[in-house]
Amino acid sequence: MRDYTKTFFKTSVMYVLSFMAFFVVLISFGISSYSKIKNENLNFIETALTIATPIKKILKYEKKNEEYKSENIYLNVHYLNNKTEKINSANKDDNIDFISKILNSVPKYELNKKENDKTFGIKECLFGTSGLKCSNFFINNRTEINVNFLEKLNENLDFKIPKNNDPKVLVMHTHTSESYIEKDSGFYYQSTSFRSMNNKCNVILVGDAICKVLENNKIKAIHSTVYHDTPMFTGSYKRSAETIKKILEKNPSIKVVLDIHRDTIECKDKKRIKPTVKIDGKKAAQVMIISGCDTDGSLNYPNWPENLKFSLKLQREIESLYPGLTRSLLFTHARYNQHLTKGSTLIEVGSDSNTLEEAVYSGILIGKALSRLLDRL
Repeated sequence: MRDYTKTFFKTSVMYVLSFMAFFVVLISFGISSYSKIKNENLNFIETALTIATPIKKILKYEKKNEEYKSENIYLNVHYLNNKTEKINSANKDDNIDFISKILNSVPKYELNKKENDKTFGIKECLFGTSGLKCSNFFINNRTEINVNFLEKLNENLDFKIPKNNDPKVLVMHTHTSESYIEKDSGFYYQSTSFRSMNNKCNVILVGDAICKVLENNKIKAIHSTVYHDTPMFTGSYKRSAETIKKILEKNPSIKVVLDIHRDTIECKDKKRIKPTVKIDGKKAAQVMIISGCDTDGSLNYPNWPENLKFSLKLQREIESLYPGLTRSLLFTHARYNQHLTKGSTLIEVGSDSNTLEEAVYSGILIGKALSRLLDRL
């Protein structure tokens, strides 16, 4: 009887211990799964809610006169229940007063309307998951070159940023008159103009924001406000190249050149798209970095791999600080005047349907990310 009781007791203990071990494993698996689901939630939502592919107008390089022409390309876009997805950045050291001061200086206006003016809708969308995945972002490779982007991303840049008061960054605009919509109304008038020579209404104000943040982080920057696309659009890149050359000659310490633009995204029914994301509760215009290359040697642009490395590092930095702010990086056969340095890139800040305040806010975030990147070089 005692042996039976002893055996029963041992068996019971074994069952209890086995059950407890199973329970611990189950809880651990659940926590791990929850963490994974939480981390991948954004990708799941974006994939599940991909319901349309509107036409995306981009700028295509035209070798003959270094100009650009519209080309319709279909890209994936995500409609998030008619709202932009709210994504909180991991960077919580923002100087709120400094950011607010810049944003409060952005002019406010009403939409200009003519008599019997037609209206067309504006749709907020979230881009960024089309193309090839690289690190924490995506790349649209519009070339036939098979590039190991991750390898390029991890290579060292060919320049350093010394800790002195000499200018390090040039911010300029090839299409200087590109402007934004005045008000977040969800529509625009047929007569709405998306170009302006008022420095307080166009991409110049975005460039100002980038430079203010750089200067606030003790990185000296030069901002060129020269208009290159007026009174004639043709020849803009040739004229902006001359501006860049003159500034670089006077300031050989400059290592980085940012050509700040804004995009145009339009559907067939004249509805326009504003790529938008919420960062720390504020609407920001999504940005698209464009890095050119020379696929066949016809562009006299041998240093494109160096500029690609810089563009990739900047994209990763922005996306690390502010998830969702970047659209897929566009890699294409073009020069964009990037042959003039080894740290040049072109950035489309929002579209013409984003508001000026959204674009300026993105300029602030670009400036913060660039400051962090350059501080490590």
